[in-house]
Amino acid sequence: MTTTPNRPTTQIDERAAPWRKPKWGAVVFLTIVALLMPWVLLQFGGGSFVVHMLIMFFLWSIVAQSWNLVLGVSGIYSFAQLALFAVGGWTTGVLSMSLGWNPWLSLAVAPVAATVAAIVIGLPSLRLRGVYVVLLTLAFHELLRNYAINGPEIISGGGYGLIGVPRLPTGGLFDGNHILLSYYSGLVVFIIATWAIWRIFHSPIGVAFAALRDSEGYAIGRGINQFRIKLFLFGFSAFFTGLAGGMMTHYLGSVSPSIFAFSVLINVLAMIVIGGWGSFGGPILGAALLLGLQEALRDLSDYRTLGIGLALALMAVVAPQGVWPLLRDRVARFLAEDEPKKSAGDVAGEEPENEGATDRSGSSAGGGVVESTPGH
Repeated sequence: MTTTPNRPTTQIDERAAPWRKPKWGAVVFLTIVALLMPWVLLQFGGGSFVVHMLIMFFLWSIVAQSWNLVLGVSGIYSFAQLALFAVGGWTTGVLSMSLGWNPWLSLAVAPVAATVAAIVIGLPSLRLRGVYVVLLTLAFHELLRNYAINGPEIISGGGYGLIGVPRLPTGGLFDGNHILLSYYSGLVVFIIATWAIWRIFHSPIGVAFAALRDSEGYAIGRGINQFRIKLFLFGFSAFFTGLAGGMMTHYLGSVSPSIFAFSVLINVLAMIVIGGWGSFGGPILGAALLLGLQEALRDLSDYRTLGIGLALALMAVVAPQGVWPLLRDRVARFLAEDEPKKSAGDVAGEEPENEGATDRSGSSAGGGVVESTPGH
């Protein structure tokens, strides 16, 4: 009598990248709340200011998320993000204000111009490493700042930037209410950018970014072309950064060289660090926290930078990985404590599930897990 050997069955762990799926229930709920929020807020005194803060949150969180992809996920120490933000703002400002383009059309050119600029600066800088990338990208930042101040008046505005940039036309929507148009357009761009970045996090290419950051030699040995991968990420993050810069310019009606200020650079970096360096939700939470902190310290304008610095120092001590990972771990522990504990007999009688996959962090870093369980 011959016996057939047990054949292993394969299972894919859908909680691991790149097969992870979003929680659609939470996404739909948050989207409905976001759609109704401005109509509710505008019924109360001061509601327009809250809507304004939400618009700023949408745009700055896009910049923080995009920069986090470059800094935290792939480990590229680029400091050109605000310069790319300014490229988007100046592109749509010049086209709509000086050349008379339709603002919607000029806004569509802004992310393309930022992407081209990112590729131009990325071609030489991404062949370097460490501090040399920092120096070269900061040089690009400073070069663009000087050009924005001392360049042709069509760009510099006499050193004051572009003032009087036309706002996005409502086209009869929302009864001409510009703040509602800005809110919903910012919300749409925020949702699209967040979804695209989430897909990058949970995709094979996102795993390649993490591999290059953690072990470049191993990643190259596995066949990953580091230059092409990093250049793609550079252009990808610049696209949404430039789009946010263009929308900010039309919303505020101006763009000035103050966008290149060191304090603005530190603010965006603080959003990433306080929220959670290299995590998906960290920059979003960090943008909300920092914008709230800046408003709370508005009356202490001389001490705002000091307050942000103290917040960074406190985070380095209390939660060095950021607020988002800290909250996520606390929630996971709370849910784990609420799960019913199994007796020793129940555990002994169970079939081994996901055998060999106890290290979830290792499975994610590998780009996905194919697990084998012996057949019975």
